[in-house]
Amino acid sequence: MAPEVVELIRAGLALDPDERAVLGHALLKSLHDDGDDQDAVDAAWRDEVARRLRQAQDGKVELVDADEHYARLRAAIVARA
Repeated sequence: MAPEVVELIRAGLALDPDERAVLGHALLKSLHDDGDDQDAVDAAWRDEVARRLRQAQDGKVELVDADEHYARLRAAIVARA
């Protein structure tokens, strides 16, 4: 490992936890940045949320309580076993 890298690690570890979190996030993001435009991703999610909300408001989907949903899942898993 290059001495510069070791020094950067030491400097990073000397930061307070919030600063380390910001630095870590930026470094991880740089590894996974595949050119996706975050604004476009966010807009697509907003559109999807709005679509699902409209479906619920229009009665086009069945809303199920979470406990009931998990009970259905458990029953389906048991039925397959």
